[in-house]
Amino acid sequence: MKQPSLLVKIGRFIFLLVLVNLIGLVGNSYMNEETMAWYHTLPVSNLNPPDYIFGIVWTILFWLQAIAAFLVWGKASPRYFVLQLALNMLWSFTFFYLRTPVWALVILVFFIFALMANIKSFARVSSIAAWLIVPTLLWAIFALYLNIVVAI
Repeated sequence: MKQPSLLVKIGRFIFLLVLVNLIGLVGNSYMNEETMAWYHTLPVSNLNPPDYIFGIVWTILFWLQAIAAFLVWGKASPRYFVLQLALNMLWSFTFFYLRTPVWALVILVFFIFALMANIKSFARVSSIAAWLIVPTLLWAIFALYLNIVVAI
């Protein structure tokens, strides 16, 4: 089978990077001045990081996800990858826009299972790709804790 050209590979990577960052931008769009004012009234954990940390962490995580998906392009099913991205965006919509932390908690549990399924799927092709998703899983587990505190 013929290997794709360098230009095709670069195009794939850019596509994946744009895709995951678009998901991030859509999710971030639910965090406007009004919803953040609401968020700051919620009881949060003492472990809750400052707001700016979330943007930094998610930027890094989206880059890692794009690299992971690039490494398994055409070799692993994208279904869990796409599912995890959709659930990620749905969590932001549910938590911030709908202001329903309990339902966001439910979505976060599904997000974590989608991440685990994606790691397993990617691991069949590339252990590096699978490990690149692990930080997102760890962050999602931490987010689960933060979300539980708010939901309670």
